[in-house]
Amino acid sequence: MRARFSAFAVGDAGYLLRTWHPAERPKTLRLDPHLRWLRLDVLGRTGGGLLATEGTVEFEAHWRDGAQSGTQRENSRFVRHEGRWLYLGPVSQA
Repeated sequence: MRARFSAFAVGDAGYLLRTWHPAERPKTLRLDPHLRWLRLDVLGRTGGGLLATEGTVEFEAHWRDGAQSGTQRENSRFVRHEGRWLYLGPVSQA
């Protein structure tokens, strides 16, 4: 999760696409060059251990765009795919 946040912060769309599960990955990803990602707070996690195949990371990411600022909060799903952890998407809210 921290590596993906860093990729957003530096505008590395290629890394984000490579770490997105193929079943959910968009064909392209365009990042807003004016949006600045400032800080990531990891609020919790489940799974994701050494032998695990699934896990979640709940986070709050802080951003600024000119004079506006805010946060994005998500509980993200990850799965181990071909030996690597890949982002699946947000945990669906029932």
